[in-house]
Amino acid sequence: MVAAVSDAPHILLIDDDPDLLSVLETVLTFSGFRVTQCENGADGLERAAADKPDLVVLDVMMPGKSGIEVMMDIRADEELKDIPILFLSAIGSEDVVVQALKGADDYVVKPFKNLELEARIRNILERTKPARAEALRGERAPERLAVQVGDDTYLVPLDQVYFIEASGKYAYAHTRNKRFLTSFSIGELDDRLAPTGRFLRVHRSYIINTDRVFKLTRDSRKNLVIVMSDEKSSEVRVSDSYLQSVKQKLGVK
Repeated sequence: MVAAVSDAPHILLIDDDPDLLSVLETVLTFSGFRVTQCENGADGLERAAADKPDLVVLDVMMPGKSGIEVMMDIRADEELKDIPILFLSAIGSEDVVVQALKGADDYVVKPFKNLELEARIRNILERTKPARAEALRGERAPERLAVQVGDDTYLVPLDQVYFIEASGKYAYAHTRNKRFLTSFSIGELDDRLAPTGRFLRVHRSYIINTDRVFKLTRDSRKNLVIVMSDEKSSEVRVSDSYLQSVKQKLGVK
């Protein structure tokens, strides 16, 4: 379970896929939201009645009560009817989408892109709950990074992240003496961390925390290499395409 800022917009996730729920929680928590998970429609309705979330993200096909039925129950409840709903489903047939959009605010087909989902959620909140959306705008540059340790998600303060390394579809965050898997690509992390002013892309496979640079050196081919101040004194080579921006940021001639 992860923690988030208490006054951040609250997103209720209702989906019968626990692995997807874990990914969604990681993605949305990193984006500044508070998140609650439910694995079936009946529990989701109970949680919606108890918490009055700012938005519900809902699957269509679930055992027991379907997503369409959950939507209809929410819209029929005087206390819940104004809660925005975004469907997130593998079903992309026109009939289902049209039926869903009779009561929902948006419909996203799986597989989805993290940044697109975040943008759609923010757009819904800006239309339906402008005050809550305004509260979130100041948190667009995150203070912590969500990482995975087994089945658990932890939030690591950004000042403890020394550098980030791409690994296939996702990326690893390196601290002083450990490495953690994230649920994000290095491109997504570059977009999200750039506003902090502390993280700098130096290679297609690396982002560094400029506050954690120990020294600059050159390799045998005279390429610029950044030595980090972690326990291993990790070396990160600067690629030619990022060389000018790195020199400017670090004040290197």
